Amino acid sequence: MRQSNWIWFVVIAVILNGSSVWAAKDADRPAYNLSRYKEDYSFLRDASRRTDYLDSLKYIPLDKQGDFYFSLGGETRQHFEYIDNENWGAGSQDSNGWYLQRYLLHADFHAKDSFRLFFQLQTGTESGRAGGPRGVDEDRMDVNQLFADFKIPGSGASRFTLRLGRQEIIFGARRFFNYRERPNLRLSHDAAMLMWQDEATTVTGFVARPVQISRDFFDNNSGNEQSWWGLYGVHKTSWSFPANVDLYYVGLNFEAHRFDQGVANEIRHTVGARLWGKEGALDYDFEFVYQFGTFGDSQISAWAVASDTGYTVPFMGERSARFSVRADVYSGDNNASDGDLNSFNPMFPKGKHISQSAPVGLTNSYQLQPRITVKWDRHWSATASTMFVWRESLNDGVYSIGNGLLRTGQLSNARYVGTQQEVEIKYTFDRHLDVRAIYNHFEAGSFIEQTAPANDIVYWSGLLTYRF
Repeated sequence: MRQSNWIWFVVIAVILNGSSVWAAKDADRPAYNLSRYKEDYSFLRDASRRTDYLDSLKYIPLDKQGDFYFSLGGETRQHFEYIDNENWGAGSQDSNGWYLQRYLLHADFHAKDSFRLFFQLQTGTESGRAGGPRGVDEDRMDVNQLFADFKIPGSGASRFTLRLGRQEIIFGARRFFNYRERPNLRLSHDAAMLMWQDEATTVTGFVARPVQISRDFFDNNSGNEQSWWGLYGVHKTSWSFPANVDLYYVGLNFEAHRFDQGVANEIRHTVGARLWGKEGALDYDFEFVYQFGTFGDSQISAWAVASDTGYTVPFMGERSARFSVRADVYSGDNNASDGDLNSFNPMFPKGKHISQSAPVGLTNSYQLQPRITVKWDRHWSATASTMFVWRESLNDGVYSIGNGLLRTGQLSNARYVGTQQEVEIKYTFDRHLDVRAIYNHFEAGSFIEQTAPANDIVYWSGLLTYRF
């Protein structure tokens, strides 16, 4: 689809959705999941629940009992983005903004409760950006996911699932293990995964390699430059207050990784614990991480503490306001010449954990972000936040959300990186179609001013997403 034709897509999508009624009878219907392979449409065996105009695509039975069926789905995201003073004015700049398009199409085959095959194509384009597309902007077409599930019953309510193939991998709060939703192209991995699950516990073991994006047709591959493996467990406790506990170990091999200390081969081991839950209006999420290993001839010793605590207040019927505070600390390197590396590696971080623009990453930082989210009705919602960012170590630099070094820490003893204001307004037409407008303003702090250039970053974004 050419940039000049994007408006036709918007018009057609709105017209189609005008024929769909967001009825109260759909209140118990599962919403679309950002991880589309998590959706289950077996409930559509019951013909009385086929209330959506696209249900004929969501459940296609292949036998009379409906034990063998296909489900088809897809998504498009139309995205205009403008950044004034990207990277605080360092490097090439774009004064007009650019237009991004992403298309995802999937087919999901189920054979009873024992076998499943999931296939997803992805294509993305970029138009109008000075300097051309970034590495995560454009891919003519490729396989984003193609995996098979083999399910084996265990004793009692337990079961095993073996998943083999290309797949998106997410764990926990998605702070460190995410599918890269904020950029135009999502992240997947060539992986083998074995999951054991019962009523209260899930344990997953895996080995994986990230898929590297190339821009031509069907040429994406995973290489030896990065690989990771691990064990991730989630347990719902029987404590007197609602609590869930995650415990995990992850190993990472990263060839020629660059930190402010230098460039070397990195073998890093991560152990973490997460405590999270919801009690009435209060929700909480705390995560504690320690990392060790080797960086060339240096030893790794790094850590992180992350939290998100919120309180939701209902008002005027179906309306609500959630007041929350995110407070995170990610270690930085104490001394570039002491033989140790203390820079935290967030591995595959969630960009939206910071903001839609995400001008800074998670390595070597304190971050404090109060936020308020208001849900006015089933259509309108808005979020406003202020984020304050400091360097954790004065001897380490500032990093991007993609774990790349943006500015060395050797030229300034200032700690304060800056303040970011963000406002996001979302209108949901129905379960298929929504539109968002996002504004960010990042005011450069003393560290950015002393390392120059130090222009404030202004970010505007508009996104229209249609799913089926």
